[in-house]
Amino acid sequence: MYLPLTRLPWRHADPVAALPADRWCSPGNLAARIDAWRHWLDGRPEGRWLLHDSDPAGFCAALLALWESGRSAVLPGDDRPATHRRLAERVDGVLPVEAPASTAARSTPFPDTLDASREALVLYTSGSTGEPVMQAKRFDQLEAELDTHADLWPLDAAAVVSQVSHQHIYGLLTGLLHPLCHGVPFCGDVCRYPEVMAARLDEARRAGRRPTLVSSPAQLSRLPNHLTWDSPRRVFSSGAPLAAADALRVETLLDAPVIELYGSTETGGIAHRCQSRGDDWQPLPGVEIALADGGLALRSPYLEYPDRWWHQPDRVAATPHGFRLLGRADRLIKLAGKRVSLTAVERDLAALPEVGQARCVDLGRADERLGAVVAMPVDALPHDHEVRRRLIGRLRRHLTTTQAAVAVPRYWRFVSTLPTNAQGKLDGAMVARLFADLDDARRPRWLGEQWEGPDTCRLTLEVPERLAYLEGHFDDFPLVPGVVMVQWAIELAGEAFGPLGDFCGVERLKFQRVLRPGARFTLSLTRRAAGLAFTLDSRDGRHASGRVSLTGGDDG
Repeated sequence: MYLPLTRLPWRHADPVAALPADRWCSPGNLAARIDAWRHWLDGRPEGRWLLHDSDPAGFCAALLALWESGRSAVLPGDDRPATHRRLAERVDGVLPVEAPASTAARSTPFPDTLDASREALVLYTSGSTGEPVMQAKRFDQLEAELDTHADLWPLDAAAVVSQVSHQHIYGLLTGLLHPLCHGVPFCGDVCRYPEVMAARLDEARRAGRRPTLVSSPAQLSRLPNHLTWDSPRRVFSSGAPLAAADALRVETLLDAPVIELYGSTETGGIAHRCQSRGDDWQPLPGVEIALADGGLALRSPYLEYPDRWWHQPDRVAATPHGFRLLGRADRLIKLAGKRVSLTAVERDLAALPEVGQARCVDLGRADERLGAVVAMPVDALPHDHEVRRRLIGRLRRHLTTTQAAVAVPRYWRFVSTLPTNAQGKLDGAMVARLFADLDDARRPRWLGEQWEGPDTCRLTLEVPERLAYLEGHFDDFPLVPGVVMVQWAIELAGEAFGPLGDFCGVERLKFQRVLRPGARFTLSLTRRAAGLAFTLDSRDGRHASGRVSLTGGDDG
């Protein structure tokens, strides 16, 4: 049964025991954890509190304790320490990572309802520049959108499996608050891995529940064919439009309709579509839209000011049955005093047959030159310096026929698919990783990564031609020293897995091929109880492998 958010549905939900409590969160089982947080918060400052927890149940208990105690939650969009330090200076308190132990002490009784006009959340979106932008949400805004979800997509006797972060508005509403208001179990965190997601779908089926899957274009486009899938009731996707071929493939693979949601942190949901029924976007009930001069304006109960027109920075075209998205309208920048349309540069690059997608970014560098991330078929990707140099020359010559010289990118990154975050977007953090070697001559170029479970990561990297370690190895035949390959394995494993322990030594170390400037290679990392196994491979074969011993237990 659905209850509105302000009526505290988690306090009226029945416990669910049919699903493993260590992997699923049941709204009816949260009371003790909420009360523990309430007791911990007693006597501490009111106002805004920073909250970040990747575990849905832990996050949910802390969030609801903040709400019941009259506080609001500030949700950072990522888990980077620098982000948290910056936001910690703007809030009244920071919730600790570890949840307080349950206590028998009685906290203040929970309220009958929450004040709909009160602030519930403050979200920080990174945007394309990486600079966080604050967006506050009241309870009435969240509740209005949840009411719409309940009318369109009820969750009675269901369950929700989420592959996206609840630290963002889409994942929060669809993957956490929606099931919370229906009193049905939900799970997330490591469900971003296809194998884990498939296991959770199977658990839901065995418990007599047909789940809803909350995902993103990046994850849906990479669903493997070899897994056995239990059909969910429906699949949600948001963050970017899903390619028509991917939408059809997912519907066939999962035997479930794929519902795309279009919106933003500022607006909440705007429209929805199911491509197997039509390409056009349909406004959500209650959302009034106007199309003028190629732009989109809307009035919505999910906006801070529902009666005012909000101008969304997207270009659209009206159709007989709704509208179509044509791309962003606000991607105009000034370089060297000239106006440059990043969208136009991307369009011209995508016109080339070997280019699948292109994303141009203003890196904010002193030379005022652009960066470009170009997605290409695997067989078209450059694997050495000379092929890369010729490819860049060809792309630059093509752009000089349509663009001013200042709009032609100087810094290029070539990938098989555009790297995206959990929301399916190439955000500021991803851009920083792609171009980090420009400011640190000791790093390899990062071009993406693929996870195979929580303990195995495969990074696609490239050796920068100006790598600092090439000096002295050797003038006529520069190569990456073997010790640098080991150093990269250790450093990048620390970034991927977190702190691994103290270095104790290297075992089974083999160097089989030299690694040259401009070489594209794969670094495979596998975390073990007492260390790390790594391999470096390229199209030419294996370059190095070994096992790094670190403080810890026996890895067998």
